[in-house]
Amino acid sequence: MPKKVAKEIIRLQSRFLWNGKAGKGYPALVKWDIIQRPKKQGGLGVGDLMIKNAALLFKWWWRFACEEGAMWRRVIQSIHEEEQVLLPTKDRVSLPGPWKDIKQIARKETPITKAFFENLSVKIGVDSKVRFWLDIWTNNKPLKEIFPSLFAISTQQKEIISNMGWFEGNMWRWTLSWSRAPSAEEQHQMMSLQDLLQQQQPDRDMRDQLQWCGKPILATKSLADTASQLSLRNVAVDHLAPTVWMNIAPPKVELMVWLALLGKLNTKDMLAKKQIIPQESNLCTFCSLNGETCDHLLANCSVVWQVWCNIGIGLGLRQMQQQQTFRQWYEWWLAQAKVIKNRGRKKMFLVSFFAITWSIWNKRNLMVFQNQEFEHHSFCHTVKWKVALWLKEGKENMPYSHEDIVRHFNDIPVLFP
Repeated sequence: MPKKVAKEIIRLQSRFLWNGKAGKGYPALVKWDIIQRPKKQGGLGVGDLMIKNAALLFKWWWRFACEEGAMWRRVIQSIHEEEQVLLPTKDRVSLPGPWKDIKQIARKETPITKAFFENLSVKIGVDSKVRFWLDIWTNNKPLKEIFPSLFAISTQQKEIISNMGWFEGNMWRWTLSWSRAPSAEEQHQMMSLQDLLQQQQPDRDMRDQLQWCGKPILATKSLADTASQLSLRNVAVDHLAPTVWMNIAPPKVELMVWLALLGKLNTKDMLAKKQIIPQESNLCTFCSLNGETCDHLLANCSVVWQVWCNIGIGLGLRQMQQQQTFRQWYEWWLAQAKVIKNRGRKKMFLVSFFAITWSIWNKRNLMVFQNQEFEHHSFCHTVKWKVALWLKEGKENMPYSHEDIVRHFNDIPVLFP
């Protein structure tokens, strides 16, 4: 897939994620490189399309080595001079066309090339077409890179293994040739090379067999996942964002909490910073006393805090500690859940956090865009119904009906001892 095509697909993915119902485009709330990351690393698990595409192209490298008698391989060998090799040659320029694009992905040092070649190995067989110095067939590196000074004086720099020795019975005898007498240091390296070669004897009862991660198969998903891990190796991971994907609330709710933990909700404070609304309009929708930041709206607003206290009392929390930020509040809530032994009660405890957070954000939007009023008792009642509905949608057998849970919400510790 050409880069232009891949970039266009990524643009469509991004537009799909952030567009409104009428197809109207909105500014992205989160950087695309974060969206691509696996959920365990704080992203949405969309994946890197460029890496996935490269993994599919590397599959053709694998097929070239494994499908020796295939017609398409013989055509490639004839047109692009890829004869007498196990893998395509990275350094040889091919004629324009798809095969040239397939080969070019290996010419740059990228996470996908490292993932493919560093986990590649070859079980050497009879009539081996592996290039002794240039191909990766031992120690995850070409011998050219392991012994550069020996490669420089070798007269067999492009030879394949089958031309560098012979079988005496089942024993393979290596024959190495040099352009000059080796120095003392080179003789020491020759001994290391001989020790290495003693462990890599060709097997005359089999053909060359390519292996990736020690297995005779290459799964493009595994290759792409390995490359993604390499590309994210030095990336700082948000320790809280991955924890929202509990499958205990609707996906859109967990997504909203994920955005809140990243501080990316379009609160009035955020809109004022983007100069979408005037700064004087940046007042909390509920209390109208402070700027509507994510932390204030979801955790610190006096009106909202009364909701947290109301639901928290029903869950058995008698001493609730208000935190400075929403992230701290979420972390505190998770810490309280860890000490709950009853499985049903623990799940209700966690579901309640998502239900309250979602209800606050949803009510805020209704108040802003539809001029609705806030009434504490009915709002808390709505939250309890959300908790009951989401709780009953789980796989666990819940012994109580929706009505029972809502009616006896303040007796949760008794219902789930």
